[in-house]
Amino acid sequence: EDIVGRLNRFKRKDEQAFRAVEKVSEFNQTAYELFARPWVQALSNEASAKLARELHPLRAERWVLSDLNPWLAWLGPAADTVREQRAALDAGAIPRQAERTLSELWSATLDCYRAMRDAASEAMFFQTFGSMFALTMQDDARAEAEETSARDAAGRELVRQAVAGIESGGYAAAVARIGYLMARHGEPLPLYNLQLRSEMLPDYADVLPDMDPAKWHQVRGVQEVIVRNAPDQALATLPKLLASKADRQRLMTFIERLMADPRLGEFKPTDEQIAMLNQLRSKLGLSLKAKAAPRRRRSGSNGVGRARGGAPLSA
Repeated sequence: EDIVGRLNRFKRKDEQAFRAVEKVSEFNQTAYELFARPWVQALSNEASAKLARELHPLRAERWVLSDLNPWLAWLGPAADTVREQRAALDAGAIPRQAERTLSELWSATLDCYRAMRDAASEAMFFQTFGSMFALTMQDDARAEAEETSARDAAGRELVRQAVAGIESGGYAAAVARIGYLMARHGEPLPLYNLQLRSEMLPDYADVLPDMDPAKWHQVRGVQEVIVRNAPDQALATLPKLLASKADRQRLMTFIERLMADPRLGEFKPTDEQIAMLNQLRSKLGLSLKAKAAPRRRRSGSNGVGRARGGAPLSA
């Protein structure tokens, strides 16, 4: 937040001119492909390519100041002579002081030139492409509005389909739904913000949904959409997902085990979650008797963060 406040004061609005740059670039690319590329291909050969390589500025600035340049043939012997007769001066000598002063002067001059060049380039950029963006801003705004409307329509259709199937899904949907319902009343359940350790999985094997990981991920997504958009209806229709009392008791046993498990010491249920748990018991027609913590059991399972059948538990 501090970085955004200090370094992004315009909130990226100054980047909108680059949309005009993109359109100009696409126009130039199309014009080149239609008119210039055929001539370039016709005139290109090995000799012209070699000449272009040698005259490239990054290469020319090297060989022009080397022995390849006949006008600088004297530079090598002169450098050898200076190297042989070089004598160091004291730091306080006038030539050394003049050297430092001249160096600082050139450094300050180059810094000033760089700042002025950058400011002039930026001003020229916005004067050129800012006006172009203003000319096309209405069309871009219309296209963006249409795209946003299409996304909103797709989102509403997704919500409609999810809510239409609010009474289907069975035990797996109930597990996912309760996780999101309780997340709305405080910290998320460990089911969604912690990975069950491998030694804990056997203790929960009898209460976890037996489902393929991809299917389990899809079920969680649908139930999240339902809880976000119709939380009261999601709670009211929860008993219809659990047709039998055994499934209801199984689900409450799972939640109570998870919330009371000493191996998840970093998770502490909030008062709102405890109240929500009591409301779920009442909604499902179960007693308020607390369940015991899970028993430790030995197992050779090595899976981490997966339900029965390999389904991942963490969000």
